[in-house]
Amino acid sequence: MKRATAGLVVSLVLLTPLPAHAAAPDPVQVLRAQVVPGRGVTVSMVTRMSADGRHLGTVRTERVTGFRKGGSVETDESTTLHSPAAAELLGTDFPEFLFPTLLIRVKDANYTSGGSLIPELPLGKKWVRSRWPESSPMDNTVDLFEPGALKALLATASSTGPRSAKGTIYSSKIPGRPFGTPMTRGEKGEKVAWALRFDDRGRVTRLTTRVSRRTNDGYVLGLTSDLRFTGWGSRVTIEAPPEESVIEAEDLPQEPGLLVEEKEPVEASPQGR
Repeated sequence: MKRATAGLVVSLVLLTPLPAHAAAPDPVQVLRAQVVPGRGVTVSMVTRMSADGRHLGTVRTERVTGFRKGGSVETDESTTLHSPAAAELLGTDFPEFLFPTLLIRVKDANYTSGGSLIPELPLGKKWVRSRWPESSPMDNTVDLFEPGALKALLATASSTGPRSAKGTIYSSKIPGRPFGTPMTRGEKGEKVAWALRFDDRGRVTRLTTRVSRRTNDGYVLGLTSDLRFTGWGSRVTIEAPPEESVIEAEDLPQEPGLLVEEKEPVEASPQGR
């Protein structure tokens, strides 16, 4: 009787279907689902530059990215530069070493403040508006919000797991302007080593890139970037600076450091009207 009961239990166990394991999230589809108007993500990047293995400088950028209708992206960022080698050569009184550089990209305009602009701004003005793209340290890596960029990286993965992937790719295969340089047809570009990490929902939490190039002088320049993504899905509103604090790029004083004092308009007295 006991043997029969045990046999029945074993049969039931063997016949009971095991629960199916859920498929790992597709990071490309997950990223597309995150691009919702009014939402965004914070990206923190550390970039280290070197020449022939010697450390040249470290750039730190904190960027808030907001998504808009049609998949467009608006950003608000702050960048600091630490370069002992450049400071030794140029002196530590350069504004880039003392003050962060601020950049807002919103509504087809770029607003820049701080850094090297400080001695050039007239009194009462804090921001410079330009209609052409202003460069950012984050342009010197891979833009995951460029359509097809994440898919291109994963297509060249040499190792993948449920929470990570890594591989190498030529910059010409990455959509957009990877590393700030548009690729011409037939050009391979630089070889880029990349690595990605994801959370349990398939969202990107970290991207590292490493690239090196040899100059005409025989130096080997290295560029390593480490980007951390936090706050996916947060409500984000990117706004332009107050209009009264903005000056157009073409209206900047011609001589650096020239301060133009704006005079208050004089109102006529009631008797003089």
